[in-house]
Amino acid sequence: MIWFVAYISSVAGAFLSIVAITMIRHEERHNVGRLGWLGLVLLSPPIGLILFLWLGGRKISAEHSQRKLVDLPPAEAASAAAETSLEKLLETRGLRRPTVGNEIQLLDDTRDVLEAYLRLIEEAKDTIYIMTFIMDERKGAQRIVDQLCRRARDGVQVRLLCDGFGSFQMSDTQLEQIRAAGGRAERFKPMSQLSRLAYLNFRNHRKLAVIDARKAILGGANLVEEELDVSGNDNRWVDMSVQIEGPAAAQLQAVFCSDWNFVTEEQLPPTDFQIDERSGENTADDLRTRMTTMPIGPDGPEEILEDFWDFMIHRAEERIWICTPYFVPTSQAISSLEAACRRGIDVRILVPENSDLRPVDYARIDYMNDLEYLGGKIYRYQDTMVHAKVGIIDQSAALVGSANFDVRSFFLNYELSVVVHDQPTIKRFSDWYESLLPNCDEAVPETTTWRATLGLCARLFASEL
Repeated sequence: MIWFVAYISSVAGAFLSIVAITMIRHEERHNVGRLGWLGLVLLSPPIGLILFLWLGGRKISAEHSQRKLVDLPPAEAASAAAETSLEKLLETRGLRRPTVGNEIQLLDDTRDVLEAYLRLIEEAKDTIYIMTFIMDERKGAQRIVDQLCRRARDGVQVRLLCDGFGSFQMSDTQLEQIRAAGGRAERFKPMSQLSRLAYLNFRNHRKLAVIDARKAILGGANLVEEELDVSGNDNRWVDMSVQIEGPAAAQLQAVFCSDWNFVTEEQLPPTDFQIDERSGENTADDLRTRMTTMPIGPDGPEEILEDFWDFMIHRAEERIWICTPYFVPTSQAISSLEAACRRGIDVRILVPENSDLRPVDYARIDYMNDLEYLGGKIYRYQDTMVHAKVGIIDQSAALVGSANFDVRSFFLNYELSVVVHDQPTIKRFSDWYESLLPNCDEAVPETTTWRATLGLCARLFASEL
């Protein structure tokens, strides 16, 4: 009898393995976590299959898959016609033509970010829309909440959206304060039900504040103390946000309205209004920025971030400078970077020495070793966390926003970035990038057997990091 049970068990295990492997091969179009899940299924077919069905893969629920492309208001001026091959690519992929006449301010200090938020809220006349991935309940975020409450009592339309997973540990206290003042505050797909754990992907990783469709702040900074601190302590992170005044702000507001309408019963006003590119006509020519708004995720063009990077890396003639807290590229992205190194392109990757997600630090080891071997330069920022997400390619484009150079941002999150096309603004990002280098150690640290083993294990589940 025991032999019969063993035989049935082995057959069932083999059958489940075949089913699981077939499903994984079918779902994982980009090798997102494929090897890790295959290994788990082979070691324990029933458990591996159940966990994969629950948590694994590029799983997307019907509500996300049915989202339409964000309807960004078009640039009105005929002068906004695509000028470069990159602009033509982005337009062909479904994005709007670049807006011109924007004024952009770099916010690369935590004190600048908090002050910019408070000033933005104070200037609002009609609407204040804010969304963030993570929000805490400490001093910096509370100052923003207090200011929002005061403006809501003034009659300004206040809307706050924080991600249900990223802000899972935050209580409802601050949200209730905004509601009591007359505003509205919600969580993007709250995690209150166990069933929602099946959809840890497609979280809203966007960070955006926009007022009156005319001025906005976006970038990498969450509403947390490490990125809003005014006391000047050593826990402050290095990040990059930008304040934009001009026609691009109207497009960014359309992204917020789309996300808000997706998760609430309220339908914010339509976004098919015309945007006024004359708003920046009094700005000096070298400060007027030409930019493309890039929503990334189920409501953006499919795989637009990978298309952008693949196109730009292969077109690069001089440099590819990337600053990212989490460097876990897709197989296609790392192959493109390796090819750029072999062409003699100045490839630089700037990461924190120790990020806030240690498994990611192990997962990046082999990628950085490969690039360094081929002539790429690896810079490890010392002392504190670098959370900025910036890419600079030649003198032709700079990408800034919420998207990391990792699998999750490429395929598994809602992200929001802008592509800057004008050389004076690109130079400002380049100057900022170079200002970080003196505080970096160059080269990949010596890899021990232990670190290499941890790196291999982490890379197996790259999509879940």
